[in-house]
Amino acid sequence: MSLRFRLNVLLSVMFVTILVLGIVLVIGNARRAVLEETQSTARLALQLLDAAYDSTDSAGVAALQGRLREQLENARHLQVSLVEGGRELELAGAHAPPVAAPQWFARLVAPEATELRQPLRGGAHPDAEFVVRADPGDEITESWEDAQPLLLLVLVVSIIGNGLLYFVIGRWLKPVERIVAAMDGIEQGDYRARLPAFELPELDVVAGKFNRMAEVLERSREENRRLAQQSIAIREGERRALAHELHDELGQSIAAISAVAASIDGGTARTAATTIAEIGASMHAVVRGMLRRLRPLLLDEFGLARALEDLVDGWNERHPDAFCRLDVTAGSDGLGDDASINLYRIVQECLTNASKHSAATEIDVALDCRAGNARLTVVDNGKGFDAAATRPGLGLLGMRERSEALGGTFKVDARMGGGVRIEVELPPRAEVSA
Repeated sequence: MSLRFRLNVLLSVMFVTILVLGIVLVIGNARRAVLEETQSTARLALQLLDAAYDSTDSAGVAALQGRLREQLENARHLQVSLVEGGRELELAGAHAPPVAAPQWFARLVAPEATELRQPLRGGAHPDAEFVVRADPGDEITESWEDAQPLLLLVLVVSIIGNGLLYFVIGRWLKPVERIVAAMDGIEQGDYRARLPAFELPELDVVAGKFNRMAEVLERSREENRRLAQQSIAIREGERRALAHELHDELGQSIAAISAVAASIDGGTARTAATTIAEIGASMHAVVRGMLRRLRPLLLDEFGLARALEDLVDGWNERHPDAFCRLDVTAGSDGLGDDASINLYRIVQECLTNASKHSAATEIDVALDCRAGNARLTVVDNGKGFDAAATRPGLGLLGMRERSEALGGTFKVDARMGGGVRIEVELPPRAEVSA
């Protein structure tokens, strides 16, 4: 649940509470006004009845009715009756029109039935009494007419206020989206992401802290990249020197042993010579394997494409249950020495991972150098892995380190049962600084 949603829910609850309190207040005032008005009118009617009865005491009921109709002509929602001996005679009455207010309002505002009784004092009707009943219909209508604008105002203010605050809060929190986007960029390795100054002081402080953090991370990454470049350069330099030394010294010695063994003839010497030759051939194979792992000589002599062909052919020979296809476009010879050896190592690591972990039967290796950049893609149909839940191993980290040390990018697309796709892109003439 977002902060904006929570704030809007809180404000909506506040506005609804204000609206309800306003309705309760208006209804309470209207109910009290209706009750007071009806009771006041009823009491006034009793006073008029007393006066009318005193003046018509000897004239009979007909005269009393006429007098009351004259005096109560303008009295609304009143019914006046004379009760005598269980009989009720209506003396005057005004039937109010239907209430022009919603039923819910009428039910909430309408007071209890108002009925006042006044016994007659002496005269010709000693056991009789006046009964005055008040109908609050007109008062309810007037109260609704008075309350309607206020209720409408409270409702409109609540709706407009809530909508305005929703918009304002959204605008205030808009920078948070930029902050989150910048943090996502940092998470993806884009340490150049920066935040602008914000209007809100609190968010502006956050932006300043974020920018300083990004600067520190960017400097740290550049330092780590420089150290990684030096580490790779030193490691590859040592491998090259060792490979040349093995080739020039140990390789020639083994070749000499094999040649001498081949020149020996006769008896036991012949058997010893055969043994020497076999040992020499075995040592020569081991040395060639070590040379291939330390530094592919074909890379220095014939270029990256030929070295990759030899690597893939050797891998296919050792893994008859799988097949690796290689596609190298023209232009790979124009790559620098650092780019060539690192792309070779990445392909080598991909093939090693495919044979050890993925159980892939098909692997496609493609190197495109036509657009100036070197773009390497390695795809297998193995069992894959969950990239989000699996911590990358040293092989993937090493490939990423090699790519970023040359100023390039490294991407892994993997999912369970869907194989693995690795993409490496290097800028033109990518070189490792010494």
